[in-house]
Amino acid sequence: MQGFRPPEIRYAVRIESNGTWTVFDTFTDQPAEIGSRLTTEMQMSDAEEIMHVLNLIHPANDNGTIN
Repeated sequence: MQGFRPPEIRYAVRIESNGTWTVFDTFTDQPAEIGSRLTTEMQMSDAEEIMHVLNLIHPANDNGTIN
């Protein structure tokens, strides 16, 4: 089922209308940020890799941000 995310996942990926991928915060529905850089306009493999790393260091029960 598309759109389903288990509650323990904080970050997910989505394809944008221009064919690029975005890693987004499922709490805010906004693109994730690493430092001052947004995780937008990415290739799928890069977006998925970043999503997995972000979920490891900031799980759903962590309200922190990446700086």
